This record gives sequence, C-alpha cells and structure tokens, in this order.
Amino acid sequence: MANEVKTVNGITIANVKNLNGITDANLKNLNGEEFTGSTDAQLVTFATQDTSGSAIDGGTGFNGSGSTRSWATSLAFDPDTNQVIIAFSDAGNSTRCTIRIGTVSGTTITFGDKIVTNTSHTGVTSTGCHYDTNTDRLIVTQWDPYSSYTGTGGIYATAFELNSSRGVDTQGTTTEVYLSSSGLSTSKNNLSEIQDHDGVVDTLYLDYANDKVWIKTVKINDASACSLTISSATEVSNDPDENIGIAYSPDADKSVIMYVNGNALRARTVTHFSGDPSLGSYANYGLSSCELDVANHGGSSMIYDTEHNKFHFLFRYGGSSSSNAVNDNLYIGNLSISGTTVTFASTGNPTTTMNNTVEIDDLIYGKHQGSNYAGAGLIYSHQRQRIIMHGNSSSSETGSTKKFHVIDFNGSAYTKSSSPINVFTASGAPWDTGSIRTDDASGTFGNVNLISYMVYGGSNDGKTFIQGIDAGDSTIS
Repeated sequence: MANEVKTVNGITIANVKNLNGITDANLKNLNGEEFTGSTDAQLVTFATQDTSGSAIDGGTGFNGSGSTRSWATSLAFDPDTNQVIIAFSDAGNSTRCTIRIGTVSGTTITFGDKIVTNTSHTGVTSTGCHYDTNTDRLIVTQWDPYSSYTGTGGIYATAFELNSSRGVDTQGTTTEVYLSSSGLSTSKNNLSEIQDHDGVVDTLYLDYANDKVWIKTVKINDASACSLTISSATEVSNDPDENIGIAYSPDADKSVIMYVNGNALRARTVTHFSGDPSLGSYANYGLSSCELDVANHGGSSMIYDTEHNKFHFLFRYGGSSSSNAVNDNLYIGNLSISGTTVTFASTGNPTTTMNNTVEIDDLIYGKHQGSNYAGAGLIYSHQRQRIIMHGNSSSSETGSTKKFHVIDFNGSAYTKSSSPINVFTASGAPWDTGSIRTDDASGTFGNVNLISYMVYGGSNDGKTFIQGIDAGDSTIS
C-alpha cells in the first residue's frame, strides 16, 4: 500500500467506520488511493510449548543444540482444524523427517508429540510441508541426499490425515518420488510446491545421472488410506543447476518454475492434466548473469502477489557492476503469465536503468560467500498485500544474521523500507526459513506471517525458532 488517504469529507480515516455499507476493515482504496494505517512492520515473538505446558527447549527450539539440530524446517497450515504443522529433519533421531502439529492461542503454539514420516530414511536435509484442502490431507516431501554418498539419493513423500488434537488419525505409506543411482540435488527451500486447486504437489530435482533438472508430481490417490500417486518425470532444464524457484498462482491455476540455464534466467509455466506436469515454453529474463543461489539456506525464491496477479522473484546479479546493476547485490523482479506464456517485466538497459526491480544492497550475503552462510528469501503477506524480503546482513558463516525489509508493489513500481528490521542477530547462522505460503483465510495468525528456522553454529547451534512477521500497514519509509 504505497499511497495514503488522510480524510474522507473532513473525517479522519481512523474515524471512518464504513463507507456506502463497506466496513473500514474491507476498505482497500478510494478513487485509486490506497489506505494506510498506523501499524509499523514488526517482528512478533511466539512461544512454543508441549501439551503439558512446558516450554520446548526453554522456548528456544525443538532439539536442543549441537548434534540434535532441526534441519530444513518447512511450515503448513490446516484450515479445517486451525492447526500449524512444522516439518524438519530431526538430528536427535538420526536426521529422520519428522512433523509436529500445533494449535495456536495468541502468540503461543502448543505442539503435540513428534511424528516420524518414515523410520527407514535418514540423512534428510530438505522438507516440504503442504496441506491439500481438496482431500483434507497433509503431504510432506523429503530429500535424502546423504545416501548419495553410497550410490543413491532420493525424494519421498508421505500423506497424513490429521485430527484436531495435534495428532494424526491415518499415516500413509511413504512413497518414492525419485531414486537416482548417481545421486541428485535440490534447491533446499524450494523442493516442492502445491497447486491448491487440484492438490498436486510439484517436486523439483537435479539428477546427477544426466545433469538435468526434472519435475515430478505427487497427488493423493486414496484419501482414506492416505496413499499417493506419482507422475512421470518431465524435463525442465538441461543445465546442471539445482537452484530453482517455484510459486503457484491460484488465479491462473498454474505454477511457474524459474531456473538458470547458462547465463540466462528462465521461467516457464506448469499445468497439470490428470496429475502429469505439462510445461509451457520458457522465456528468458532481459538481464543475464542472474543467479538464484542466494536462496540456499534462505527461503523461497518466488512468491505470487494475489493483489496484482504477478510473480515476484529474488535473484543475485552475478555480472560485472555497471551503472545500475551491481555485482552481488540482490534484486526483486516480476513476471506475469497469460495461458502458458510467461512475460517478464522489462529491466530496460541495465547499464542505464533497472526498471521494474528493487535493489537490495544490505541483506546480500549467502552461498556465494561460503556454503554455510545464511541466505535470503521472499514471503508474501496476503493480509497486508506486501512483500517481505528476509536475508543476511553479515559477512560471516556462524555470525550470520536474519533481518527483513517490507516492500510495497503498486503494479509497476516497488517501495522498500529504508532500514531492515532484526529477526535474529545472536550467535550462529539462521538457516532454511520455512513459511506458510497459502493465504490465512481463517485469520488464526491475524496479520502475521509465521516463519521457522534453525540456527547453525555459534552458541545457539541447533536451536529452532518460530516467529512471526507483520508487514504493517503504515507508510513505508
């Protein structure tokens, strides 16, 4: 919300309760001018506890520290039971994929017991947590890359029927999505995405056997048994780069995949017919040397803006600095789709302009500086209709930080907060930020976007935090 309406017929906005029968809570704009409020962007602290009321690890995590890290957190929300689900790799249990289901009261989340998705799979370092509202089932994806050292590496999925008491009534059999004799890799925080309309979960991976990026889909086959069906594989890219972005548009009922091929940043649509993925033709971004590696140990590379029907994507400029494109700075750009056609918003000539982008020059550190650096990502606030960009402002591995900017987009231009707000600045690197990507129509979290992350290294090593970010509705400055 970039503009500000002060009064209506001399009445201050704070005192306007309705206008022509429209309540103040639902007033979005007046003659094209958008309303702003008085709530500044802020970090919201959540307390986590078990069902006895005892704080989980003193309110600071799930598994303690050191050898009991909670790798690769991801989040989902069940609107039927108003419960939040966190998936993670439990290093306290040989890094098995694990979920916990929690109920929310204010800023306190009460979690039930740990539920292991499959006891046979260890070494999990990536998870995807998705709630299918079509079948009312939870689908959890996982990547077991450690097994690649012994010749294999796989992606798997498990479905659950949740009850309203922080537990499950039915747990399906874990299903193999893909197993490679040569190993495979994924973009850890962009392993999978659900298409809400039909409940299909897309999974993306780089197969070392042929150095190509592929997509396969996962879908509930029998809801009562929580069984899954897996599609055939479709080639996305013939370039061996596992840094991939994906986001879903409920307006178009399609997802868009972003990937790097050579020096080109590309995007293409994904449509499903009986569950099988069908890819549209790719489009190239108008700026070369754009990298998606900043999302490593960060978050989502892409989000969908339901207010403007646009996809926003986060990239690092890896080329030589020019007048307006700066090497290793981060940028947010956008694209739209019509049918299966992708159209990028033009940057113009990057030596003189960087149109349709916003530059991030402070939260810029990530994998390109070192493999253990915390990275960056994007979150869309459906409630505030704003973009949340979180990233690392510290050139240090175990001294990485997490801060966030709030960004408004008015359909053509971005407005970014001048200074980022602290999320985590203590000892350690905040890794692998999970967030709830679907709209919180239930209002359980109010205007807050829930996030989760684990701290790597330092004196907070292994602690897992769940916090909230309110993008605010006051004027961004």
